[in-house]
This record gives sequence, structure tokens and C-alpha cells, in this order.
Amino acid sequence: MDLNKLLKPRTVAIVGASEKAGFGGDTTRNYLKFSKNLDNVFFVNPGRDTIFGRPAYHTLADIPADVDLVILCTPQKTIISLLEQAAQKNCGGAVIFASGYSEVGAEGKALQEELVEKANSLGIAVMGPNCAGFANFINGIFAFAFLVEERDRSGNIGMVSQSGQIVLGGLDSRTMGFSHVISSGNSCNVKVEDYLEFLVDDEDTKVVAAYIEGVTKPDKLIKTFRKAAIKKKPIVILKTGKSAKSQQLAASHTGSLSGADKVLRALFRRYGVIEANDLEELMGLATAFSWLDKLPKGERCVFMNVSGGEAGVMADLAEEYGIELAEYKPETKAYLQTLVPDYGSVNNPFDMTAGIGYNTPVMVKAMEAISRDENVDVICIAYTITPEVWDDTITHMVEAASIAKQNPDMKPVVWLPFIEHTRDQESADALKQAGVPLLPSGRYGCDALKKILTFSTTEFEDMEAAIPETRKTKTEGLSEYESLCFLEKHGVTIPPQAVAATAEEAVVAAKTLGYPLSVKIHSRDIQHKSDVGGVKLGIRNETELKKAFEDIMESCSKKAPDAVLKGVLLKPMLKPGTEMIIGVNNDKDFGPMIMIGMGGVFVELFKDVQLAPAPLSRKQALKMIHSLKSYPLLNGYRGSEKCDVEALAKLLVQISEMAAECKETVKELDINPVFVTPEGAAIADALLIKYS
Repeated sequence: MDLNKLLKPRTVAIVGASEKAGFGGDTTRNYLKFSKNLDNVFFVNPGRDTIFGRPAYHTLADIPADVDLVILCTPQKTIISLLEQAAQKNCGGAVIFASGYSEVGAEGKALQEELVEKANSLGIAVMGPNCAGFANFINGIFAFAFLVEERDRSGNIGMVSQSGQIVLGGLDSRTMGFSHVISSGNSCNVKVEDYLEFLVDDEDTKVVAAYIEGVTKPDKLIKTFRKAAIKKKPIVILKTGKSAKSQQLAASHTGSLSGADKVLRALFRRYGVIEANDLEELMGLATAFSWLDKLPKGERCVFMNVSGGEAGVMADLAEEYGIELAEYKPETKAYLQTLVPDYGSVNNPFDMTAGIGYNTPVMVKAMEAISRDENVDVICIAYTITPEVWDDTITHMVEAASIAKQNPDMKPVVWLPFIEHTRDQESADALKQAGVPLLPSGRYGCDALKKILTFSTTEFEDMEAAIPETRKTKTEGLSEYESLCFLEKHGVTIPPQAVAATAEEAVVAAKTLGYPLSVKIHSRDIQHKSDVGGVKLGIRNETELKKAFEDIMESCSKKAPDAVLKGVLLKPMLKPGTEMIIGVNNDKDFGPMIMIGMGGVFVELFKDVQLAPAPLSRKQALKMIHSLKSYPLLNGYRGSEKCDVEALAKLLVQISEMAAECKETVKELDINPVFVTPEGAAIADALLIKYS
């Protein structure tokens, strides 16, 4: 649906316009205060001839022009009729403030379904219902229901939220400047994903900030994330409702460890979307990207401090948040030593002392020298800006940053306070003008800096999304043998195996496979084989094999009397190694997700896993493996021999390609354990659940 008439209307009608307090009056006041072109707005109120000295029309039909957008400040019972009237004016967009729809239960849901059906039939894009409206600061449209302080809020942040109060919080911020703010409310026939796509496409929007509670258009969300990744346009998202009860009944480890919130985080990582953990971080990150004049080309940072104590604090915080401290070239260090007093420390973090902090020209020289160093990617000035400037150091340092940034070759500069204060607005404005983000304080600031560096330096690999076209529900579990055969058929390397319905057949198969052997029950109905005595390991000869066959069949017959037993599965014993798990969970919205983690009996205990959408490249597979907390176990921990991580990555890629190819077929897959040794990676067990 075209959103231009909704978000970029040429003509607007406020229905229910008023001089009284409330949605009608407050929206009217806002429009008169903030909108650029008042010739394109019409007030509609059946009981008034004028409103705030401007003509008022009794009905939409009385307006002597077409209307692109109607802002409906009227009760729920009037909405359908007003949409029908608006359609007669060639209306293409409507903002509906009225509540009492899907947010209040079954009756409200029915009313919203009626609203959606009517709006779709009329071709009207609806914002809301139960929303606060929007503001388009580029075209000067202020269709917002909550009163706000009168000042300029224009900028390049596009903000969308399902909560109107969160949008209001953004509008109240002194640091955020917007291209658009959108309160989507119940998201009738225009969803959050539609607004996100609009903002990613919008050339006046530099960064997108979003608060979302759920996903309704997964295909469009992926499409939008991909667009943003290609453009290198930052999207910062605060996502709530992270629990996923639908995952609780998952049949495999993979299903239980890959809930909806983890799936979304995996998608965020794949497409470079930055996740905020709360509103402070959402607004702080969006503001930082908004002010930043250019992205860093690397992650090596120099911290400039005025005292040794602050330098020590920054050193600890940098290590905690994984911020790489740049190593000066010798000539840079030698030059900086000429600028500081004897008691200063030319290290990183840089204790430049008040001697430089109070001296604007010298600080500019220091910043220029640091910026010229090829080992440095970004400069962070760490100093607190107080509400009112009584400390001359602040004035000198802000001035130095502003002068240094006039040099187009100056590398990116950010400013991080140690203590949270209401910012001195003049200092903040100067830094904004210079393209120097004023980050939040302390940990918030370091977290924001790390996320900026990660976003800036992560290279996007464009992989085809594997989202299923159908949504199936019925499933069936395969036996281990069937699961492994399925994998082999789809390009996955598996160890040798054979099934035997009788002890005699097992003996014949063993002659080809060789001893020692593992012997397991072959049955679709028994997933946890060891629980029913269905596993024998280290079988060394024919006599042991015959006994193992008899013992397994007898035990499983007694302990799983309803199971269909088809004999046993024979496999050569694998060389023990580091135990890992590889899995697939076909998410109902986003398709197959690939999981890797520490396997064996530790998978549920430590929950050390990484998740990513299928398929994977070799580089992506290696990144997942290296990101595991247990990775040192694969990399020669405490003098042990290094495992073949390349072989593990290759297996992970094969599984991901199978999952993408079989996105309509495979529901879940557990390969646990995978034995990883210096010689390779081998599958020891597998459970595959298919859609039937």
C-alpha cells in the first residue's frame, strides 16, 4: 500500500478539530504551531464555523478540495462512516486516535477486523487505531495528538513505535532531531514493517529507531533489513515481548534453545541491526548515529582524558566492553610527549592533563597527531559536561573538538561523559554541529561506542533468505538411521552405517564396517535410546555383537512396548573428541535457523550456543564458532591439541545449505554430539523431525 498520502500528504483534514483540550483540540494546536503550510489544512466540526479564527467545515463533503489525509479525532462509533466520506474526497491516508479495538479483547478485535476490511476496500492506509499520530518534519506535517513544547525538532532520525508515549519521549529529548516520528498503535492495515521500509527508503532519514512488540510481516522485515544493510543505514531496535511459549514444546535441544527472541537477535546480527536494551539506549544510539559525520573504518580507539584517574576508569571500561585500545606509532607517541607536562602520561587512555585541556590550540594539535596515526580509527574524548559551564576546560575542549573536525581528514570523534548530567545545551549544540556524538555516560556510553564500532566495521554478506512459503503443523520424527540417510542425500558428510533386522544380518554388516562398533536400536518411536537400554558401545567382535543385539531388542521390547522395532543401527566407533551440537529449528516466521554450541550432556546445562539464519557462508560459520564461550576447547585449551575448526565449519555450512534447500520439509534437527578432533569433525548421532 502506498504510504505517501498518509505520511506526505498535500492536503489534510482534521475531523473533530476543536479549541477544547483533548485529541481534537491538542491536535489542532499542534498543527497550527508546528506545520509549515497551513493553507493545506481543513478543520471539520459540525458545531463550529470557525476554530482559532480559521474557517471550519461541518462535514468532509463541504471541503472544496480533495483530501489526501484525514486525522480522525472522533469516537470509535464514527470511524467507519468517516472513512467512507473521506474516500469520496480521494483520501489515501487516515490517522485514527480512537481506542477500544484489538487491545481490549474479542469484541474489540472484531471491530478492528471490520476497520481493516473497510480501509482496505477503500484503499486508505490507516495509522492506528489507538495511536498518537505522526510528525513529518521534512514536509512540515504535524498530525500528533499529544501537546509538546514549542521548539525545533528537525533532524535525520526516523522513529517508529507501537507506543505513543515512547514517541513522546523522543520528542521531549533535547538531543534527538527527526525526519519523521510515527506512533503506529494497533497497526491496522499498515504495519510496523511497512513504516520501517518507508524510513529505510527515505533519503532524509539517516538512522532508523524503532520500538516493536511483535512481527507480523516477516518477509517484509527481512527485505527491509537487507535494504538497510546494503545502504549501510543503521537501524536501532528495542524489542519487547521476548518470551516464546510456542517454543516450549519443541522436540529437540535446538527447538528449546532457539526461541523467538533468539531468532530475532540472530537476524539482527546477520543484517547489522543494532539492538537496544532499553529506551535510554535506543535514544542514545540513534542520536549518536545521527550526529556522527562519518563511520569509523576500524575499531581501534584512543581515549583522551584530563586526569589519570579517569584514564584508569576508561581502561577498565574499554576492556569490559571489548573496545580495542589503539597502539600509537613511535613517532606519534614522541610528538605527544612534547605537548604534555612531565607528569602527563602518553599512553592510551591518554592522560593529557589540564595542561592540554585548558589549551585549545595544543589540544587541536594533539587530536590532529592522533588522527594522522594509521593505527588509530576513532578518538573518544572522555570528560563530563556539566549543566552549566563553570569549568573552562569544557569550553576549551569543546572548542578544540569543533576546530579539529573542520579538517575533512580528521577521523571520527565521539565524546563520552563519566557522570550523567543535564547537558550544557550550548556545548551539546557545538558538538552536534561538528559531527561529534555526545554519548551517554559510563557503561551506556561504552556500550554505545562498541555497537557503533561493530556496525561500522562489519561487512555484510548478502545471502538469500530461506523463508518457507507454506506453514505446516503436522510433524513426524525419523529414526537415527533415517535422519542420517536424509542428511547424506542432501550433501552432508556422514560416517559409514548399516541397519540389521537380525543378529545374523548384523554380523554380515560388521564385516564391512569393521570393529569396534556402536549398536543402537533402530526405531522411529524411540528418540532417547539410552533411556530404554537401546545403546551398546565398543562392541569388539561377533560374540559381543550377537549379545548386544539380543540385549537391545529385549530391553526395548520391555521398556517401550508400543514402539515398532526394526532392528539395530551399526556404526564404527568414532574417535572421541570435543563434543559439539549442530541443530536446525524452522522458525514459524523466519524459516530455518542454524545452531551450534557445546554438545553432549552440557548442551542444556551451559546453553552456550550461537544462532544464525540459513544458509551460511564459510566466513559466517567460522564467526559463529569463534563466538562461542567454549571456543577455547576447540583451539588448544591448556596445551591440548587444536581441533579441526575448518572441518566443523564445513559441516555447519553443509547443514545450513540442507536446511535452506529443505525449508518446506525439515522442522527440527539435532546432531548431538559432533566429535571434533584434530583430524576432522564426525556426526555421532542425529534426530530429524520432518513436516508430514
